[in-house]
Amino acid sequence: MNHLNETQILLFLIQFTLLFVTTRALADIMKRLGQATVIGELLAGILLGPTVLGHFAPAIHRLVFPPDAIVNHLIDGVAWLGVIMLLLMTGLETDLGLLKRAGRGALWISILGILAPGLSGFALGWTLPARYLAQPGERLLFSLFMAVAMAISAVPVIAKILMDLNLMRRDLGMTILAAGIIDDTLGWIALSIVAGLAAHCAVDLRSLGATILAILLFLAFCYYLGGRLVLNLMRWVDDHAQAEHAGMSALVGVAMVCAIVTQAIGLHAVFGAFIAGVMIGRSARLHRLDRTDLEAATVGVFAPVFFGYSGLKADFFAIHQVWMALAVLAIAIAGKLIGCAAGARLSGLGWRESLAVAIGMDARGGMGIIVGLIGLNLGVLGPEMYAILIMVAIVTSLITPPLLGWTLAGLQPGPEELARLEREKLLARLSFSKEGAKLLVLSGGGPHARLAAHLAAVLGNHPDASITIFRAISTGSSGAASPSTEEIAKNLAALKSIALESGARNVIDRTGSAETIAEAILKESERGYDAIFAGAPQNPGDDPLAGEVLPLIVARAHAPIVIARNSGASVPFRRVLAPTTGATFSRLGANLAMLYAHATGAAMTALFVSEAPFTIRNLYRRRQAVHDGAPIAEEIRKLGVPFGVTVDARVATGGRPENVILDVAGRDACDLLAMGVMLRPSNGRLYFGPKVDYILRNARCAIALVVTPET
Repeated sequence: MNHLNETQILLFLIQFTLLFVTTRALADIMKRLGQATVIGELLAGILLGPTVLGHFAPAIHRLVFPPDAIVNHLIDGVAWLGVIMLLLMTGLETDLGLLKRAGRGALWISILGILAPGLSGFALGWTLPARYLAQPGERLLFSLFMAVAMAISAVPVIAKILMDLNLMRRDLGMTILAAGIIDDTLGWIALSIVAGLAAHCAVDLRSLGATILAILLFLAFCYYLGGRLVLNLMRWVDDHAQAEHAGMSALVGVAMVCAIVTQAIGLHAVFGAFIAGVMIGRSARLHRLDRTDLEAATVGVFAPVFFGYSGLKADFFAIHQVWMALAVLAIAIAGKLIGCAAGARLSGLGWRESLAVAIGMDARGGMGIIVGLIGLNLGVLGPEMYAILIMVAIVTSLITPPLLGWTLAGLQPGPEELARLEREKLLARLSFSKEGAKLLVLSGGGPHARLAAHLAAVLGNHPDASITIFRAISTGSSGAASPSTEEIAKNLAALKSIALESGARNVIDRTGSAETIAEAILKESERGYDAIFAGAPQNPGDDPLAGEVLPLIVARAHAPIVIARNSGASVPFRRVLAPTTGATFSRLGANLAMLYAHATGAAMTALFVSEAPFTIRNLYRRRQAVHDGAPIAEEIRKLGVPFGVTVDARVATGGRPENVILDVAGRDACDLLAMGVMLRPSNGRLYFGPKVDYILRNARCAIALVVTPET
């Protein structure tokens, strides 16, 4: 086997750089013009390919893109890595829960939106002259491929259009997106079947049955076993992996394994990458940073090269009859419009909404390009039909945004939709989540540390959540006496036992070291924890939060910190009081109280206190304060509804709000006070203001201070 020579390496680098720079430059121009960036990336390939450079400057084109099979295979391999990562991203964005919420309407739209263009595409392939077929003897295979090419939609393009028009969370937008997801999923299954038949070079019952059986077995494995394995893998990587960007590596690794499996069993690799994305997308441990890393690598490097390569393979001068290209374009657009509009009408939408759904589903975008390139590589499509399909993908992506915007101009949401949007707006303000929560508990002795472990375990009792009990070791010199090894092991075991008894499913203990205890904890906190739980310092003096470690952690951590102070009351607590001011940091305390009440069945009271001393002159002001505080209390009450928690929302006034809070806590026999607080400037000590300081000194119940990371 010959190795790559210096000239081949140079040619590969020149081709890659030209494609990469040109695609990104034209993508930026398209973005400025309000169009999808994929259009610019395709146009870059068309400019560098036989359509423009090859036609008007053939000598330069032959110099840059010579007929060297090895170099062509290199750029081809990079392009297909791009499409695998692109399909992985598409799968990640495939929200299966959205399909349930959209209901049968999306199913009707998708089914008719596949049948109508699919049948018209099959009829087109069956009646086209033989010169349009790459293999005239395989007309049935060509017709099946044309049916898939006409039927498929592009979920990424649809989602981008909906986001640009601010329709993503609207009922109509969700219906369009859900129908697109079903359309894409069924389209990739159909494409895998046709690709499998093309790999056998014939359409016969045996190969058809084998391909369908392989798909069913693969989907069944992924649904019943593979999905759970992937969820466990993502949780394990998140909890234990030490390398940088481990989550991103796990994403790509799973996608590659699934791509290998589907390619090996006769399906196409892109189908495996898509299903891998669907499985990983269900994981609550899929962090935004991992998605960002994948998107940066895919959208920033690999996908542009793929789309540029796709344009590079298209020769528009191979289209000898313009009327044929226009006929294919008309059939593609009309088939989707008729099928999707009919499905939308059957689902109960009006004519205007039905037309909007049909227009939204008509964009082919990158998915149409992928289908075309697969057909070209499998030898199903010839150069002329491939160029026509590229043209269809470009035109449908260009006309969809303005047509959809024109159709939906002035369309207002109904009362039920307005209520749902308001509810989602409220839920978006919550910072804590039980699903996939990754919580850090700082190891220590005494009742306060035990309460911190209990709170973390109750809030992190979801199967995909994990509790890490962390022991920090100082490697520097310190005058303070360090606890013995036996004492440390005893504290760890006690906290782990409390966490398990309180309902935590996955409890891990870790040890870390640094120059100081605080540095070791901060280093561990960078592993992406959703919240840090710590026991209040064991301090017999006047300052209830005196200590050296916690002030440093609170000042520098990027996650909310829950500081627990035990009162000796038995757990689980039965009544929880959450004072609120309406501020973001205050809402964190109410969020913690809701999750605790939801997990334990405790009663929850939300209390808004307006500072207004009781005087004759203040009577009107006190009445106005109660009126002004009602919306804040009502918001907390509404936030409890999705959790199944009935929040007793109250408004009170008083000269000193801290006294009102303590009076309500004592009168209602509350055993846990959850407060969102914000760090105030101080000389190296924890200080959250005089009111919080007073409550800490005088409260007789357990306290959980939730410190906002905004500082």
